[in-house]
Amino acid sequence: METVREFKDIFEKVKAGVRLDAEDGLRLIRSHNLPELGTMANFVKRRLHGRKAHFTHSININHTNICVLACKFCAFAKKKNSSEAYALSVDEIERRVRQAAAHGVWEVHIVGGLHADLRLSYYEEMLRRIKKACPGVLIQAFTAVELDFYARLERVFVEEVIERLIDAGLGGVPGGGAEIFSERARALICAPKVSAERWLQIHKLVHQAGLRSNATMLYGHVETPEERVDHMMRLRKLQDETGGFLAFVPLAFQPDHTELAHLPRTSGVTDLQVLATARLLLDNFSHIRQLWNYVDEKLIPVALEFGVDDLGGTNFDETIAKAAGAQGRGFTYEELLGFIRQCDCEPVEVNSTYTEIHKECLVV
Repeated sequence: METVREFKDIFEKVKAGVRLDAEDGLRLIRSHNLPELGTMANFVKRRLHGRKAHFTHSININHTNICVLACKFCAFAKKKNSSEAYALSVDEIERRVRQAAAHGVWEVHIVGGLHADLRLSYYEEMLRRIKKACPGVLIQAFTAVELDFYARLERVFVEEVIERLIDAGLGGVPGGGAEIFSERARALICAPKVSAERWLQIHKLVHQAGLRSNATMLYGHVETPEERVDHMMRLRKLQDETGGFLAFVPLAFQPDHTELAHLPRTSGVTDLQVLATARLLLDNFSHIRQLWNYVDEKLIPVALEFGVDDLGGTNFDETIAKAAGAQGRGFTYEELLGFIRQCDCEPVEVNSTYTEIHKECLVV
């Protein structure tokens, strides 16, 4: 193990299982001492997961790009009258899932725009049709922002929306829509979106309903290092209350084709600072996920040494990150297995609840 000098006091805490505080987090996330950050983050990752690198074999369904919001960081959303606007029928969604399942995909990830003409019954039918067509798949769908929108459209409590979707087949909730919790930053990049408090409240309700979820953080735009740490600390606090989060998923901002296109992409140093700080600060999160399509492919082997134990999914048909110029070229199932092994890690296929997949158990 490499010598840790600058952060000797923090590393002593980490090794002893003593919780780091916000001041520790700020020291870490501002530091350019990558060797020590990596040493400490890798120590925690190896203690939790050894050389395992988790991934899912999944299809992404982005059912509509029509959205009532106009977030400045988003290159995906369109207005209803746009020539590029679309909304998929339930028949088309079922067809895509069947096709993916025939290629060994058994997890469906569904997120989309806030389309005012699509009622809750559309989403219930979508889930039921998927589960009937492919009973073995797990469906992780609908961000907290979407769940809040459906509740307002239907004029019901969000608890009812969650219950109805679970009855229809919902198996988990993704972590999107968190962006950055700082209200200062939110006012600059996504002013109309639900507040940070509302996002946290909805995830608490999701956990109380018996589902697990993930949590994201969009970084590399107008936020400060202090706001990144604050975001992590607020997630950690809710996790202490509910234990319902599975993975923390930091998302590097993709500026192309957005209203913030003048901003530069994140550097590898920034990406590694965020990953290592998250692994050290979020002591009650089991997993740190680096979505391979959000960073340069060359960074992934390094990320696996900076606290990351999950590379996300094969992501058939994902369009949101692609719309903003995401850098990843994409992996087939076999390529991702090979890539993980080349990184001297053990590939472990799981679903979003981190249940290991045994292909012979899948019913399609």
